[in-house]
Amino acid sequence: MVFLQHIDLPSGNSKEFPFSIPSFRGLETLSFSKPITVFVGENGSGKSTLLKALALKINLPAIGSTDLEQDDTLSGFRKFSEGIRTQWSRTRTYRGFFFRAEDYFGFVKRLRTIDQELKGDIVDFEKNLSGYGLKIAVGAVHGQKEALQRKYGDLTQVSHGEGFLKVLQNRIQPEGIYLIDEPEAALSPQRQLALFSLIKNLATQQNCQFIIATHSPILMSLPDAQILQFDEQVHEVLVEETEHFTIMKNFLNNPEAFLRFL
Repeated sequence: MVFLQHIDLPSGNSKEFPFSIPSFRGLETLSFSKPITVFVGENGSGKSTLLKALALKINLPAIGSTDLEQDDTLSGFRKFSEGIRTQWSRTRTYRGFFFRAEDYFGFVKRLRTIDQELKGDIVDFEKNLSGYGLKIAVGAVHGQKEALQRKYGDLTQVSHGEGFLKVLQNRIQPEGIYLIDEPEAALSPQRQLALFSLIKNLATQQNCQFIIATHSPILMSLPDAQILQFDEQVHEVLVEETEHFTIMKNFLNNPEAFLRFL
């Protein structure tokens, strides 16, 4: 399902960020034609910048230590975000989230904070309540703790990649829009394939829309994905035309040829 179909981008001073990024010069509109859109490009090309601004614009919840509205790391994107105009299908969704690889540890800290707060609630209830009221109140808190444990387990006892994938698996709902920034930073090739399978199934069977910024040729190869290359301009390409795919393929085919020049 393509919920977000089109965006109009603001214009601004070419000497100011993010309008100073070459790919944004003259970029007025962008259309999303497939349930999976992949942003590709070099570091600094603007793909993550646009993804962050878009997350702010459509007011997606964030998986991390803080909400987008309170995230100081996004302050430089807010003015640009406010100027974006969005066009949705008739069946706009309000489900979804924004997730950056670096936000995972913030999310783990948030879960630990929630757990400590729930433990504090139990202590307060035991001080101020008694009898049946105490039993009901403490039982409700234990129910919340057990629900979190069933959903995520103890994320401090698993690897970064395992926990990252588990969070995605448990947070994605059908018929949602999901903006994910460079998830491969946390994932081994095998875990990238697991994420590949998850995204493919959710897009084709659960009516989800994904917009992903990535350097991973594996994720770029998602079937029937729209791949947008960020360089001097933003344009649609095939996975085989991306530098990421070409360099990785050539290196694996003949690493000695590369090593001679490094």
